[in-house]
Amino acid sequence: MLKKTITWRELPDPHNVETAKYEVYDSDTGATIGMFDSREAAEEEVARMNRSDVEGLGEQQRKKDADPAAG
Repeated sequence: MLKKTITWRELPDPHNVETAKYEVYDSDTGATIGMFDSREAAEEEVARMNRSDVEGLGEQQRKKDADPAAG
C-alpha cells in the first residue's frame, strides 16, 4: 500500500449549496472514510490516519519502509 494516501476534498453540501462538506478518503482505493463539517476537522483526521500508518510499523520496519520523499 502506498504511504499517505489518506487525503480530503471539499464537496458541496447537498442540503445547503452555500456551505461545503469535507470528505476524507483513501486516494489509493477511492473509499470514503468520513464526512466532516469543517476543513480543520478533515485535516486533523487525515493527519491522524497518516500518522498511524507510520506509528503502526515496528522500529525495524519503520527504517526499512520509510518514505524516501520524507528525506
